[in-house]
Amino acid sequence: MTETVPTGAPGRAALLRAMEELAREQGVNGVGLREVARRAGLSHAAPTHFFGSREGMIRALALEGLALLDDELCTAQERAARLPGRERLVADSLEFVAFAQRNPAHYDAMFRTPSIANGDDVLDRARLAALGGLRALVVDVHAAGDITGDIETTFLQLCAMSHGIASLAVDGLLHGFDELAPGDSGMDIAERIIRAQVAQLP
Repeated sequence: MTETVPTGAPGRAALLRAMEELAREQGVNGVGLREVARRAGLSHAAPTHFFGSREGMIRALALEGLALLDDELCTAQERAARLPGRERLVADSLEFVAFAQRNPAHYDAMFRTPSIANGDDVLDRARLAALGGLRALVVDVHAAGDITGDIETTFLQLCAMSHGIASLAVDGLLHGFDELAPGDSGMDIAERIIRAQVAQLP
């Protein structure tokens, strides 16, 4: 039976799932369009039909991941709403790291793929929107008097810290700190780093 290019959303979704699966196995930058089409059981022309190019497919995976991150950070903030201000910052940063570990392919596409990193206003806005909840949280915690200092600097500091730890976690490198923290899991180590950094905020 000849494979065909599907005409609707199911085909697009099947390709994105195949892309995610392959990227989990070998990283986003190692995945080719024909391989994605084979994994999805579709024609080799299907990825180009839906996404235009390999970069277009990675971009679609990134946008999907940013929407998921936005939802999950909002949920985490709702769970932590009654905690003291700095604990809320810790909870949000931990959720960012946990998201990256649960969704490494999305995370790669969102933040670690140079070919789609620059010059895309839609993607840039989606990144800012996904992290907008963290900025709003910083504003809220600052207004409550739990932290002082410049809001934008604090927001950027928390973004950089969370991204750095998440990248280590996705790459499986947090285990390298086991000798410094015997018995701790990767998330235990991440939490120790995050708590130490949040405690040092003005």
